[in-house]
Amino acid sequence: MPFGMGPAGWHAWPYMAYWMSGWHPWYGGPYWSPFQPLAKEEEEAFLQDQAKILEDQLSQIKKRLEELKKQDKEKK
Repeated sequence: MPFGMGPAGWHAWPYMAYWMSGWHPWYGGPYWSPFQPLAKEEEEAFLQDQAKILEDQLSQIKKRLEELKKQDKEKK
């Protein structure tokens, strides 16, 4: 990490790597993500799966809320 910059140097490291590499080649350059963006079809399938999972979870939550309301009515 860039020493002599105080705590701010720890947060600026990925962004300053390119700037510092001119004077300090051992710091290296900026890095990129190893992951490629999803194709349109893959993203669409992923989002549909996520929507289905969230809908299932929401239905389970609503079912549990109804059960709790019934239990509350039975106690009164």
